[in-house]
Amino acid sequence: MSDMKDKFEEVKDDVHEKADNAKIKLDKTVEDVKEYAHDAGEEMKHTGEAAKEKFSEVKDQVKSGFDQTVSDVMEVTADDKNKAVIMHVLAIFFSFIPSLIFYFALADTSEFLKEEAKNDLNFQITLLIAYFVAGILWIVLIGVFLTFALGICGLVFEILALVKAKDGEHYKFPFSLKLIK
Repeated sequence: MSDMKDKFEEVKDDVHEKADNAKIKLDKTVEDVKEYAHDAGEEMKHTGEAAKEKFSEVKDQVKSGFDQTVSDVMEVTADDKNKAVIMHVLAIFFSFIPSLIFYFALADTSEFLKEEAKNDLNFQITLLIAYFVAGILWIVLIGVFLTFALGICGLVFEILALVKAKDGEHYKFPFSLKLIK
């Protein structure tokens, strides 16, 4: 009986040893999985941030190219082009008033006219603010030159916008504040 008991103890010790070895291997595997999951999580985090940055970049590109895209997609009638040209000519003489009238009166009839009037209205309001600052600077005489330069710039930019409108395209006025969106 003692032989069996010894054999039983030997098998029992062997099972315990194998169980301990299996536990060690399992613990190592669990640690490896945790490490892999952590690394994968970090990689996903970086990938997510990169995707977020790329999305933001694409969004900005779409937003900046929207003015031209709108005119490419929509069909602009000759009547709309003529109205936009008239608005730009009147804006040379009457500042923001024609753009304001066109924005509220004809915006419902044409998306092209609405966008064109909005861009011109933003430019004319920006120009009006610049004239106000130039008027204050008349005290130090630089305002005289600034007023003259603003008048020339306003005329040139309106003529450029007029030419683009004649072709059914939008003109992006430089230095124009985006007050009306």
